[in-house]
Amino acid sequence: ALSPTAVASVFAAKGRPPSDPLIVHVPSFPLALPLIDPPAPALHAASALAAALWPGPLTLVCPASAAVPAAVTASTGWVGVRSPRHDLAQRLLREAGGPIAAP
Repeated sequence: ALSPTAVASVFAAKGRPPSDPLIVHVPSFPLALPLIDPPAPALHAASALAAALWPGPLTLVCPASAAVPAAVTASTGWVGVRSPRHDLAQRLLREAGGPIAAP
């Protein structure tokens, strides 16, 4: 999710238009923190939502930090972050050692 080359590969492999942002997947909320840059009240709300609903189907949409390539956000400045519930996805995210961007 943080490599512009890897992100470009996702768009190419899926035939996805660059105007359609990707979702960034993480195993837990603390690992989402470097990806988002919300104001303090929104950060508190995002943390509470993640504590209650992650891992699960909730995608948090927040202002993206400078660490997130513009291509991931379709140059909107906003990033969708999700922590999937599926055991295999969680294992893959932990093994990857960083966030994974996917459609």
